[in-house]
Amino acid sequence: MPENSEIIRAVRKGLDSLNIRKATPTGRWTKAVKTELCRIGRNFDYEVYAGRYVKEDEKDGGEWLYDVTWLKYDRSGNDELTDAPLIVECEWGDYQDIEDDFEKLLLARARVRVMIFGGADEPGGSAKDIADKLARKEEAFKRFRGKGDWLLAAWEPNGDDWRFRYFTIGSGPSATEC
Repeated sequence: MPENSEIIRAVRKGLDSLNIRKATPTGRWTKAVKTELCRIGRNFDYEVYAGRYVKEDEKDGGEWLYDVTWLKYDRSGNDELTDAPLIVECEWGDYQDIEDDFEKLLLARARVRVMIFGGADEPGGSAKDIADKLARKEEAFKRFRGKGDWLLAAWEPNGDDWRFRYFTIGSGPSATEC
């Protein structure tokens, strides 16, 4: 079973491999991101679930609470759910939309929680501003403190292309660029 840090490295590498132009419609961004995350999950031998945009043969089932979910079942007996290594929400809208999806992640006990969002010149601030706001929300939500890791991936313009800028949420009310 891969460690959380290995999952985060694989997700970052996969997202960085995407070659999407700034003028690409957001539906194509979402398709590329979800498809890549499903590919990575399957490479780790997890069952992967995602909604629209991902072809049926690239996932094990439809959306399962979150935009992308990796699950591990013990199939030797009672089909017990034994692990939720990763859950992802992806939102390109304004800060309120990002916040709404992030709050769904707050309720989860997955080992790695990933929030992917548009991060430049968005209503609500820069990528760092948004990441810090999300970190403060996580800090205020005490229920599952200390359980699992967070990766925030902000998609920012870089000339005519886009790139991801990554943050983690640790202890304290701010995000750390990684």
